[in-house]
Amino acid sequence: MRRIGLAVLAAAVIFILVQSLTDGWGPEPYRFIRDGRPVAAEGPVLSRHGGLMVSLPFAERLLHADISWGSDRKLPPGVYYRNEVAVLMYHHLSEGSQPRLPGVLPADRFKAQMALLKSEGYRVITMKQYERFMQGEGAVPDNAVLLTFDDGYESFYKLAYPVLRRYGYSAVNFVIVSDVDHPSRGGVPKLTWAQMREMKKHGMGFYDHTYDLHRYEPVDGDGDLRPALSSLLYIQGEDRNETNEEYYQRVEKDLSHAESRLRQELGNTDSAIAYPYGSATARTLQAAEAVGIRLHFTIREGMATRGAVNAPRINAGSDRRSAQEAIDRIRRLVPQKQLEVNGWPVALPGAQPELRKGQWMVPLPELCQALGFALDYSQGGGAVTLRTVTAGRAAT
Repeated sequence: MRRIGLAVLAAAVIFILVQSLTDGWGPEPYRFIRDGRPVAAEGPVLSRHGGLMVSLPFAERLLHADISWGSDRKLPPGVYYRNEVAVLMYHHLSEGSQPRLPGVLPADRFKAQMALLKSEGYRVITMKQYERFMQGEGAVPDNAVLLTFDDGYESFYKLAYPVLRRYGYSAVNFVIVSDVDHPSRGGVPKLTWAQMREMKKHGMGFYDHTYDLHRYEPVDGDGDLRPALSSLLYIQGEDRNETNEEYYQRVEKDLSHAESRLRQELGNTDSAIAYPYGSATARTLQAAEAVGIRLHFTIREGMATRGAVNAPRINAGSDRRSAQEAIDRIRRLVPQKQLEVNGWPVALPGAQPELRKGQWMVPLPELCQALGFALDYSQGGGAVTLRTVTAGRAAT
């Protein structure tokens, strides 16, 4: 079950594609409680990947707010978006006659993408700028882009790094730390600590892609496999899955060791993680937070906005798109319309409003954040509790 080079890289790409194709909606039986008082639900309630959607009229009644959807974004010429970050995702680069896979980007196409970012007015930012923005301590420029790579392939050093330096860009790579510590494992060559130290002097960053949990493991007696980082694994010989406590011990030990090695070898003072295969549950996020990781990235496509718990990224590393198509995808993912509450724009890091049976469905978590409500609920139905915490900027 070890990672074996390009074959596993291909499997990861297939996982990404399946995720996007199976990203469905479904009505759920919820009941709503605001500040201890029940509020009768009105219209459908839908859930999608941790996002709860309610009808716009019901949201207005539940939140005691004026909500509108459809206002055109008003931006100056040449500004495609602001107060958002397009986090581009890459894995492996190739050149010459090396085999090509959907997740392996030819180096010349990567060069063309970097040239387009410059010529079309995008601003590549550092991880420090991104961190300050996400934590509410700083702003990002209009058309902000963060460049990220996963898995720590040596092609980052040999093929991407020279191009990045030519354009004055920084980028980050989420490395599987055990592969760096044990280069004799074979497979596609990975970065060395010496290469990372050299690149870090010139603005590159290196972060957590787990120590040794980037793999699939059995989750039942039939041998069904799931991502090891996010799943309760099956314990052979005991005919059971690990408990929550056992899960936290296992995952926190792995992530803590990865963070420790990154500090020891590179002097890291900040932390971030990209979840293998984009798979993370509430348990996974809690385990990462417990070891001090505050920035989280998935593989789901979208724009990263302040307040996003697990930031989406845009797959720019596909061999199936031209350089222009890959960069144009950024603008296609920018919402062309604005959700507003009491006249204030609401950031939409996840699901966009959607018309269902003549009613606009709007994302409840983002509205609650804008209005200063703490929101608590479980996927699959049950109680949805809202509690007034602060007067959000959009509160009247």
